[in-house]
Amino acid sequence: MSTKFDWATHSGDAWTRRWREIDAALSDLAAKLHAVLLEKTPTTAFRALDVGCGAGSTSLRLAHARPDATIVGCDLSPSLVQLAQNRLGDCNSVRILLGDAQVVAGGEGPFDLIFSRHGVMFFDDPVAAFRSLREGTKPGGVLVFSCFQDWWANPWASELASAAAGHDLPPPGTEAGGFAFADPDHVRQILEAAGWNNAEFQPVHFRYVAGAGEGGIEQALDFLSDVGPASRVLGSLPDAERSAAMERMRSVVELHCVGETIEFPAAAWLWSSQAPPTA
Repeated sequence: MSTKFDWATHSGDAWTRRWREIDAALSDLAAKLHAVLLEKTPTTAFRALDVGCGAGSTSLRLAHARPDATIVGCDLSPSLVQLAQNRLGDCNSVRILLGDAQVVAGGEGPFDLIFSRHGVMFFDDPVAAFRSLREGTKPGGVLVFSCFQDWWANPWASELASAAAGHDLPPPGTEAGGFAFADPDHVRQILEAAGWNNAEFQPVHFRYVAGAGEGGIEQALDFLSDVGPASRVLGSLPDAERSAAMERMRSVVELHCVGETIEFPAAAWLWSSQAPPTA
């Protein structure tokens, strides 16, 4: 499908180039997600699926904390899968697969835990996808994932994309994309329709660090013009307009310079839910 093709190739290749910067930007959030994962994991050996594993950072961190876990990570992007396989090659408890999480959940399950750092917002049919994930989960198994809150609560996206466009852009809708799960009522409806129980969420506010040190402004501009909503706006502009768009983005980045760090306020949701206790 066209949506999957875009996330798997164009966006996936950009995320592969920028995985270190993405990890740095999401480091505060990743720590909070990891804490929830440790709270929700079984006390004995367990099997887990990392949906949209990207560069493998969340799987690697969980594997180090819980060496009794057997983890399968999957992603649609060939370049991200290759990167994750290279990074986790010495970690025998983790396998990284190229493929749709819906298919992997059925073929590799059942799992005690399904988790994701910002990897579940890209399904064309989220109810069907979460139903497949639930069917690949053991009775009573747990789902944990993070996703972005409201567009306007994430100025690294909203302010920069609007600056690139030269006018305020409206929030994205619920179509597959980074902000598809911004509305918790929408997410709860998806989970309930897919057969998940006890859906709960908590807000997380964190620093989205886009650059640091000498040259931090240029670093942030280079990074955010390659990944995220602003990058897609830039890609849609005629060549003659991109220089002015970059200057408008620079003005926004400069406003978020704190000492030698470029940091934006950011907001996400941490969701957890449970498969029914009987199949």
